[in-house]
Amino acid sequence: MNVMRTLNSLVLATALIGVGSVPAQQPAARAWADSSTFFVGDPITVHVEITHPPTLGFSPLIGDTIGVFHVLSRAPMHSSSGTTTTSVTVAAYDSGTAIVPPLAFSYTADTAQHVVSTNPLILTIRLVPVDTTKEFKDIKPPLAIALTVAEVSLIIGVGVGAVLLLYGFMQYRKRKKERHSEDLYAPPPKPAHVEAFERLAFLKEKRLWQQGLIKPYYTEVSEIVRRYFEQRFGFAALEQTTDETLHDLRRFAVAHPVFSHTETLLRRADLVKFAKYQPSVSENEEMMTLAFEIVDKTKVVDLPPVGDPQVPQQEVSEVVHA
Repeated sequence: MNVMRTLNSLVLATALIGVGSVPAQQPAARAWADSSTFFVGDPITVHVEITHPPTLGFSPLIGDTIGVFHVLSRAPMHSSSGTTTTSVTVAAYDSGTAIVPPLAFSYTADTAQHVVSTNPLILTIRLVPVDTTKEFKDIKPPLAIALTVAEVSLIIGVGVGAVLLLYGFMQYRKRKKERHSEDLYAPPPKPAHVEAFERLAFLKEKRLWQQGLIKPYYTEVSEIVRRYFEQRFGFAALEQTTDETLHDLRRFAVAHPVFSHTETLLRRADLVKFAKYQPSVSENEEMMTLAFEIVDKTKVVDLPPVGDPQVPQQEVSEVVHA
């Protein structure tokens, strides 16, 4: 009996020593997913379970990204009877094999900061299969938005306004074009002899030679006659010498009766302009007379049609012979 008591005491002591030598329980964390294969962009829920002494609390050390995964959301920590659970939802946007690295959680024990981490996860990310036998189409059809009465009224008002604006613009262009056409109208040119008579009359009123302006007077008289020749007979008298002008003038029979007057007028003007000739008063007066006579004798006469009952044929005959 004494021996049995001694053995029992030894067993109990050994057991108590063994129990005293067992270290305190350390936290352990594990992670798992619902599947090992996902498509690109799929939300992947990573579940986490931590076993630990009931007195410990944990804080996740998780940022916005975990390896190649983007963190979409984090669930709160739930602790019960020495077990803390949580989850993290992530997504990957590249295909292939992807590793979810260990997820770390911090805790305080014996006034010291510690970290416990989960196991890594190896996942396969696949592309969404495409059925190439079917045509491409939108995921959803376009939404039809019903127009309100105010919107319909606004559209109609804008349309009517645009039409009225376009009509007004076209009318403005039309009136502007009509006014422009009227502005472009030019009356027919005056007959050469009418213009020459007007120039000579204006020159006479200026009384140049009476003021001692002999050279300007002779220059203007000769230029009026030469300009008349250009308009009447069509040769460049203003750019010609006197001899060239007289040569061209001989080709016109109507100018023969005033040929000598023309030669006198032009050569006298040359003497005054280039040879400093001082003409007499009578020569000054004669220049204007010669110019009027040259134009009058060679002007174009508009004859009325033969047989016009308004004009006696005798008057027509007299005009032609004149």
